[in-house]
Amino acid sequence: MRTFIAVEIPKDVQEGIGDYIHTVSGSIRNVKWVIPYNLHFTIKFLGEVDPGQVPVLQECVAATASELDPFRISLNGLGFFPSMNKPRVLWIGTDGGADHLLEMFQTLENHLERVGVDRETRPFSPHLTIGRARKDKKITVPSDVPEFGPLHFNANSLALIKSTLTQKGPIYEKQFESLL
Repeated sequence: MRTFIAVEIPKDVQEGIGDYIHTVSGSIRNVKWVIPYNLHFTIKFLGEVDPGQVPVLQECVAATASELDPFRISLNGLGFFPSMNKPRVLWIGTDGGADHLLEMFQTLENHLERVGVDRETRPFSPHLTIGRARKDKKITVPSDVPEFGPLHFNANSLALIKSTLTQKGPIYEKQFESLL
């Protein structure tokens, strides 16, 4: 079962990001846009896990959530991975709440490590992916593309999500959620 742990985005914020995507999609070329209801902050991508591990993963999510308080996330700006010159991924950043997301990541990593999950080797970079380059295409971003935001919401839970890949895109199913 393909899984990840995430902070989900409220519906009204998803709709606001969907409006932004609609606004810029005509000028940014060669992008496969994320469907707004699939938007989330990935805290830890786990990949394929045995379904028998789900209860232990749920315990890690619950333990992490119990150590944290709800916090405010401010979404703002537009960024690119690996760079503006060679964009493969488009994302919205945070100018508020990034420190709390980092704390959540570190706390979760500690709990997961105790149950045998390897620590992440790449640095944690809180971002909200909104689009990816189409296969073998180069994203073109005009210099006058508008920045996103600001838009704010309260993060008050952490969720374990199952991801099923299909030809039409991923299907996400919440397996477990714990309030902060």
